[in-house]
Amino acid sequence: MAEYNIIINELAGSGQGKVVWETVKPLLEQRQIAFEARVSKYAGHTTTLATQFAQQQAKTPETTTVLMVIGGDGTLNEAINGLMQAHLTTPMPLAYLPGGSGNDFARGLGMATDPTLALSQILNNMRPRPLTVGCYQETLRHERKYFVNNVGIGFDAQIVDDTNRSKQKGRLGRWSYLSNALKAFNQQEGFDLAVHEGRQRDSYRHAFLCTVSNHPYFGGGVKILPTADVYDDQLELIVIEEPHWWTVLWLFMLLLMGGRHLKSRFVHHYRAKQLHLLVNSVEIGQMDGQTIGNRNYDLYFSTISYPFWIDTSVQGQH
Repeated sequence: MAEYNIIINELAGSGQGKVVWETVKPLLEQRQIAFEARVSKYAGHTTTLATQFAQQQAKTPETTTVLMVIGGDGTLNEAINGLMQAHLTTPMPLAYLPGGSGNDFARGLGMATDPTLALSQILNNMRPRPLTVGCYQETLRHERKYFVNNVGIGFDAQIVDDTNRSKQKGRLGRWSYLSNALKAFNQQEGFDLAVHEGRQRDSYRHAFLCTVSNHPYFGGGVKILPTADVYDDQLELIVIEEPHWWTVLWLFMLLLMGGRHLKSRFVHHYRAKQLHLLVNSVEIGQMDGQTIGNRNYDLYFSTISYPFWIDTSVQGQH
């Protein structure tokens, strides 16, 4: 039997988080599901709430306490970091109802997009299901963070920053990311990047995009790394060297055609459990669709397994 601590980001997806909560709350009450709900009110609040819920959870043999998050990918990111900050011996299982503008994690996981069916995939789950979560150690800032989607430096981070500043984000979803690509292209310059993977050492003098991902999608459905899989323990890295504008257009066309961009000579693809990235210049970065600022980077990437409370095989309500 499961009971739920629920965190709602009502502002996610330009109000979509609130719509999802208003849809599923009556269903929880009808099924007499035990829950406690809190609303996330500011940036970082979900992290604080997740830590508090994890530390106060009741532990009984008969009941599993699950943290359910309603919001976008950024809300889910805050939740997983809050849970990890609790330093529990037995991690608190995590459930997620997508209510953002991109919802890439749900897409990568294969979750239902309809809130009612997505809730069914949570409530009908019977056991924790381990999924891969990315982790990076930033040696320059002594910072350790966890991510569910991806971490990017350069072009994709600039698109994220422009999109998050745009009033069109909630209305356009994935297309708002693509419409900001031309603007980002004019802003982003090439930078020096070192990639260490095992004994392999590669250097790029004019890196333009650098993204480490846990599943195929970014930007609200753009399949940037088609073979990345949240169900295995590998991360994937894509590096694109600074191209001409017509090369960018061509790569986007190949990308939208199902992953043929990975065969381009401008694109470099890695798949590994551990990666080390070094950028000495000040560049913009993003994590799970949220800007992490302009800085230089010394990042060690790895993965962990975390228990989620979602059964994507459920196709209807029971």
